[in-house]
Amino acid sequence: MVAASIFYLGITVLLFLIFALIVVRTYSGKRKERMESPKYRMLDDDDLKGRK
Repeated sequence: MVAASIFYLGITVLLFLIFALIVVRTYSGKRKERMESPKYRMLDDDDLKGRK
């Protein structure tokens, strides 16, 4: 019973660390421009690029 509890605690800690790494990588300063650019690209008018 004690071994199972330690195993599940280890899995929980491992999953939390993976989640924390994903959050840090996603919101790091180097990736900010790349993550924000699609938001502004959706607002661009496609009709002004070749259509009348």
